[in-house]
Amino acid sequence: MYTFVFMWVPTLLSLDPPGGLPTGCVFSALMAAIALGGTLFPHLLSLSRLLSPRSPTETAASLTYAVAAVSMATAAAGLKFRRHSCFGPVLACFLTVETCVGLFLPAAGTLRSKYVPDALQGCILNIFRLPLNALVVAGTYATDHLQPEAVFALVSVWFFLAAVLQATLVGGNKGIKKD
Repeated sequence: MYTFVFMWVPTLLSLDPPGGLPTGCVFSALMAAIALGGTLFPHLLSLSRLLSPRSPTETAASLTYAVAAVSMATAAAGLKFRRHSCFGPVLACFLTVETCVGLFLPAAGTLRSKYVPDALQGCILNIFRLPLNALVVAGTYATDHLQPEAVFALVSVWFFLAAVLQATLVGGNKGIKKD
């Protein structure tokens, strides 16, 4: 997500949309997509209960990461092959990724409350910020040294890896939280 923040404006500008890029409208649409994701989360959770009754939140999070990975890979492919009018499809991919962000935020809160003891949340979450910040630095570095399609492909790989790691929690874990 952080790398995406640095990339969406220059990427969409490079596609030379007809009439220019209305950055304010695009930004508003991206924020609305996050809100839409949060609104859709209960529906995704219901679907996830059908797929995995014992761990629906874990399943929902894994599915969310998988959709984000496919969407980002599709955007990367669209940028690489630069068809005549790939602005619309690339923007749709970006909106899908932001919807996934909105879907994941409530899942993250639920998973945090399930797996991380309240007394240790601050310490544990700060420890996980180190690798997160390393990924942010790597992504920001990549934005300066790689083509946008390569950066989005890299982000897609990260989303896919997150989906796989998240899927390891699927399967009826009762959580490890001990208060």
